[in-house]
Amino acid sequence: MPEPAASSTRMWRLWIALYVACSVVVGLVVALLTLRSGAATTEAVLAGGGGFATAFALFLAVPATVRELKRMG
Repeated sequence: MPEPAASSTRMWRLWIALYVACSVVVGLVVALLTLRSGAATTEAVLAGGGGFATAFALFLAVPATVRELKRMG
């Protein structure tokens, strides 16, 4: 029985790594767009961090929401 738990943990780690990678891309795009608009470097870093955090939170919320909707429906 321990194999499904190990496989599930491995799959969850893979999803988290994918979420982080996609969030980093979002953060970089936001930072570059902010810099391109003429903002200061500090503002671009803060905007990029906000983009990263928002994207990561959304990526984490979607699977939980889908799971809950499946349970209800």
